[in-house]
Amino acid sequence: MALASALSLTLISCNGSKPDSDQPGPDTTQQATLPALEVKPVPPFDEQRAYRDVEKQVSFGPRVSKSEAHKQALAFFESELKATGASVQIQRFSADGYNGEKLELANVLAAFNPTATERVLLVAHWDSRPRADHDPDTTKQNKPIAAANDGASGVGVLLEIARQMKDNPPPIGVDILLTDGEDYGDSDIDEEEKYFLGAKHFAKNRPAGYYPRLGILLDLVGDRKAVFKKEAYSMQAAPSIVNFVWGVAQELNLRTFSQELGDGISDDHLPLIQAGMRVIDIIDQELVGHKSSDPERKYWHTHNDTMKNISAATLDEVGTLVLTLIYDRLPKSIRNL
Repeated sequence: MALASALSLTLISCNGSKPDSDQPGPDTTQQATLPALEVKPVPPFDEQRAYRDVEKQVSFGPRVSKSEAHKQALAFFESELKATGASVQIQRFSADGYNGEKLELANVLAAFNPTATERVLLVAHWDSRPRADHDPDTTKQNKPIAAANDGASGVGVLLEIARQMKDNPPPIGVDILLTDGEDYGDSDIDEEEKYFLGAKHFAKNRPAGYYPRLGILLDLVGDRKAVFKKEAYSMQAAPSIVNFVWGVAQELNLRTFSQELGDGISDDHLPLIQAGMRVIDIIDQELVGHKSSDPERKYWHTHNDTMKNISAATLDEVGTLVLTLIYDRLPKSIRNL
């Protein structure tokens, strides 16, 4: 998952992403005649159920290609999302791994309020890293990790949001994308070629003309000491959206959100940005690369990425923020972002 990238922001722009002002936006000639979007009561986020969803994923074991855990997790996601009444699509694909390995992967896409033209894309990766390359125990570095925070946490939040949308139809269109193969790559072999495989596949194989108004990626969103700074690549691609989302977090007095500008983190949002979508990343950046000074938070890409680090309260803050955006703030503002 998520690399603390040494690439400059200008280099990413040269690779194909569009600045905020160049993204597909509202037709201002017709906007004044469009009916106002409905604002609805914000449903409560059930943090305990989200916590159990994270726990359930971890119980399968590491979710790596061709494993039984991978099959079980995929079936779980499909069943849970179909139970919400969403239109669910499994996007299966193959990819070349290292040393001749052939990966069998699958994205999961669930659409809510599918006829709505104003749409939001919510993203999280569901795969586990197949190697614990940062584990202090060198004998365990080639074994896959449980990935409680680095993968399962974002999915847990999105599954609970999906359940809330079953009983409380959203006033805007919402698409949930669970990506596979985000964390396969080995940075000792290549920089980013074999990371973000599911996001890259979706960017190339999404429905024709699909440009949501905005997207939000959730990654590493479960730590009990989480700090979510404004991610720098998100600020380059969509500063108005980042500032809007963090402004709502400030209004809600969410302790985990900091108004400070953080680092640029290579993550699933980059292939989507480069495909012309404005997707921002909510991520606990200090975990990446073990930048945190707290020894309890140095578990990124190790076998210590377990449930002991996960907090229902943190999941609740992230889930409450996203639900507030969907039901209240975005219906008022989405056409101006």
